[in-house]
Amino acid sequence: MRIPLLQHLSNRHGPFVTVSVDVTRTDEIAAREIELRWQELRRSATNKGVPEKLLVAMGETLLVPTGLSGPRGRLVVADPDGIALDLVLPERPVRNEIRYGPAPHLLPAFRALQGTIPYLLAEVDRTGADVTVVDLLGTDADHVHVQGTHDVVHKVPGGQTSQRRMQGRAEDSWARNAAEVAKELDALVAHHRPAAVLLAGDITAVGDVLDAASGQVRELAVRLSSGGRASGASAEALAAEVKTALADHQRAATAALMDRFNTAEGRQEAAVQSLEDVVDAARRMQIEELLLHDDPMSTLKLWVGDEPGQLGMRESDVRSLGATDPKKVRADIALVWALVYGDSGITLLDPDQRDLEDGVGALLRYADRSTPHDEIYSMPGRGTNKGAHHRGE
Repeated sequence: MRIPLLQHLSNRHGPFVTVSVDVTRTDEIAAREIELRWQELRRSATNKGVPEKLLVAMGETLLVPTGLSGPRGRLVVADPDGIALDLVLPERPVRNEIRYGPAPHLLPAFRALQGTIPYLLAEVDRTGADVTVVDLLGTDADHVHVQGTHDVVHKVPGGQTSQRRMQGRAEDSWARNAAEVAKELDALVAHHRPAAVLLAGDITAVGDVLDAASGQVRELAVRLSSGGRASGASAEALAAEVKTALADHQRAATAALMDRFNTAEGRQEAAVQSLEDVVDAARRMQIEELLLHDDPMSTLKLWVGDEPGQLGMRESDVRSLGATDPKKVRADIALVWALVYGDSGITLLDPDQRDLEDGVGALLRYADRSTPHDEIYSMPGRGTNKGAHHRGE
């Protein structure tokens, strides 16, 4: 997964202050609770030496209402030049926290968005469609109402010539209206690039739309049994089926990613695991997708410099890359920052997926002779002897 909104942080320079906080608002009492959370975090940040002007700016940003209902988190990042990022997320954070250091703490964004994908929902009938495009943040990015220009859409019973002619005209209208819907879907998919196209409503109309649509739309299409434009269609049933369809899509995508990783790593090709090998690949911007066990209690650390690509297991590693004042930070914070900078994807794995050494692996854009692979690890029935030096001491 990539979060394009984070990419512009690559042009900013630390030290960074990062705040992740629950900003769910249900009533005035909830608004007061948000303010109290911020005041507690602010006191902690003051003790850590965060500049007062940055805390003032962050407080002003955090306390502005999001205007959105339901559970919400907010991730705000500031650097010496001011607010660098203000991101409202569709889930509460694991914890309310503030961090100050050479790398912004971007993991809360990936946690909140791990279960979301951008998608398009089309509710179709024989006269047109109502289309909603939902972005990665779970907000509506576009609404389009497609009204077909062909209005003979009802067949009439019987077998007389005039009746058969009307039936033929109705079928022709269905096909033409479906073609207009398909053309709009093609344009929306090309512009918004959703990960899935969900189609609800009249079964025949949905089939006609798919027949007329591009290969890209058909490849992304998922037919739903709920919803539609007809009166009485259950919005609740549609919402539940959309949620299930998106969860199924996400599970399938993660499983396919893990299959790719296991195949490549087993063949000692474009995949690595262990903290040291992943760090080496990250420095060389080889990583296509990071696979990370998300453990908020992890004690693994890395040394980092002032630039995202300056990271290493040892202080001397980072100094050799030009850093003058290396610092130790959590390994997951350092890796995520480096990979956002390198435009790599990041997938957080479920807690029960514990089969990666040090809880981290990577699919690579390429592999060459210098790409590290642990031959001992790859042999069935053998363990690894890498252990102790992976703690970044």
